[in-house]
Amino acid sequence: MKKHNYLLAAAALGLFLASCGGGVKKTPSGIEYIVHKSGSGAQLKIGDTVLMNVTQKINDSLLGSSRQIVGAPIPVLVSKPMDKFDLMEGIALLHEGDSATFFIPWDSLPPMQRPTFGKKGDKLKITFAVESKFSAAAQKEKDEKLIKEYLEKNKINATKNAEGVYVAVKEEGTGATPNAGDTVYVHYTGKLTSGKVFDSSQDSTLRPGMPLEPIKFPLGRGFVIKGWDAGLAGLKKGSKATLVIPSTLAYGLQGSPPAIPGNSILVFDVQLVDIKPGAPEAAAAPAPAPAK
Repeated sequence: MKKHNYLLAAAALGLFLASCGGGVKKTPSGIEYIVHKSGSGAQLKIGDTVLMNVTQKINDSLLGSSRQIVGAPIPVLVSKPMDKFDLMEGIALLHEGDSATFFIPWDSLPPMQRPTFGKKGDKLKITFAVESKFSAAAQKEKDEKLIKEYLEKNKINATKNAEGVYVAVKEEGTGATPNAGDTVYVHYTGKLTSGKVFDSSQDSTLRPGMPLEPIKFPLGRGFVIKGWDAGLAGLKKGSKATLVIPSTLAYGLQGSPPAIPGNSILVFDVQLVDIKPGAPEAAAAPAPAPAK
């Protein structure tokens, strides 16, 4: 009877290990790793940009987690490994949907890369949970779907402009619209589609010790995210509006951690307080005449 139980236990363990991708494995250069979950997606390759959650531990002590710090998967460019214990080698072995932990002996790392509180015999444990490969086209399509759902849910009547920003004018001003190079003065409150406010020119709790005054910058000169330049350009002086900006016209794949995760659609309530004429953009220098 006991022998039968052992056989059942062994069979169950085998099925468990198979479902998790097996026991301890090694990369070609000798890095040990365990696959906790085997995904069904494509294998990663050099040149891919991958969205993944990363957790770092030394032995069983947590050093950091991208879920806690950023609140969303972080982008990682899969590149050619440069030396031994370069985890790019291990990442390239994973598939979309995989979760795996790699084990690096603390004393095998160059001194400048070692966690300061480690010691010989300790192991650095780095877990990668691969969500998906990044596709700009797929992200744009996803943004459009989410924006339409957000507008409908919040009953916002917005118009999509030529650049792709959704603009809902709440109160139209009576002044002129700004030109590229003009200095605009703007009050704003920025939030995620979840409703979480991350910045405001009119909230002292978000800007402690700073004066509550409009932000000013030359329009169309790249001083702000593209969605701001594109959204404000069509507003008249004095207007109040809501700008809903796709991630591709905001902070994109990288985001602006920790307040703004990567690939975040941003919502800004803005007031175009003032416009000061600026110098028009200088014309491009003529091409030199061809040599005779």
